[in-house]
Amino acid sequence: MELNKKPLRIRELVAIIFMLVGLKGGDTTPALFADKAQNAIWMVPIISFLFLLGPFLVLMFLLKKYEKYNLVELIFHLIGKKAGSLLALLLFISGFIAMFTDMRNVMEEINYLYFPNSPTLVLYVLFLGICLLVAHKGFETIGSLAWALNPIIVVTIIAVVVVDLKDAVLLRIFPIFGPGFGTILFEGISKSGAFLEIFLITIAYTAFHQTKYFRGGIYLGGSLSGILIISFYLIYSLLFDYNSINNVAFLYQESTEVISLGHFFTNISTLFMIGWMFSNFLRFIIFLYLLCWIFGAIFEIKRFEGLLLPLGFIAMILSLIPPSFVVNEMFLRERSLQIMTPLFFLFPFLLWGASYWKDRKI
Repeated sequence: MELNKKPLRIRELVAIIFMLVGLKGGDTTPALFADKAQNAIWMVPIISFLFLLGPFLVLMFLLKKYEKYNLVELIFHLIGKKAGSLLALLLFISGFIAMFTDMRNVMEEINYLYFPNSPTLVLYVLFLGICLLVAHKGFETIGSLAWALNPIIVVTIIAVVVVDLKDAVLLRIFPIFGPGFGTILFEGISKSGAFLEIFLITIAYTAFHQTKYFRGGIYLGGSLSGILIISFYLIYSLLFDYNSINNVAFLYQESTEVISLGHFFTNISTLFMIGWMFSNFLRFIIFLYLLCWIFGAIFEIKRFEGLLLPLGFIAMILSLIPPSFVVNEMFLRERSLQIMTPLFFLFPFLLWGASYWKDRKI
């Protein structure tokens, strides 16, 4: 895709990263971490971010060095078309698996919590239809929409935090390392692939007025997203005790129901549904668009927007295969993250080595 005017700036990228990565504080990811980490889940993303920081900075260094290339073009330039296609395809497959497993979890939440009497397939079709409708408008529109809706979502987040802090108990943070530091370290490293989107967004590196806007936006957006995720996970630790936190499937939704505002407002979770729904629609719109962009770059499909419908449909079908939320989240997603993590940790260093070799040959 060629962006002729390239109107995107730092603020749009910050909003996109905020939707794509930061709002993992409100999906089922904390439940995945809490299964083993229990009340120390707030420490798991810290370890994950530190583990991924090195390869991420290496990738950003290479993108700055070869400034005219995006992620796939950089891979092709450094390791060749054949090997590069294989590596880029592995990154695409990893992102695609992450997307359809996340999609199943979100649809389970929507179906179970808000529309229990509606057929799951109907909800899927409506959800995918809205995502496709917006995604077809292009990356500029997606970025502008993310920025426009960002205030609603930020207000929702602030409201949730304020409400949750009323029922927080500081002593619930203990024992500080939960089941043990070794467990926390293993969980943080092995499942750091949960934040792989920060690497995939680099496919849009050249889609800005200047590449410095992308670098500024991704550093700012990534930092804010990390702070948000850690803060939300810490709040969950303060709300739920040591023994019960790993038994709650939807921690964000549950955190809005554990308290009430007086005698007349007892079911306040509905007030937070709008912001949560907006954020999930936007997250999957962005995720699907980026994956189609990567796939199009691999196979040199310039008008890759035509891939949105088939890839979205395939993702929907695959997400329906697991028989339950537990199988999807605690088996398929957990195993896939453990496989993806080494790939996203190692590939920037592989590119770095290829770049060093190219410079020596010159």
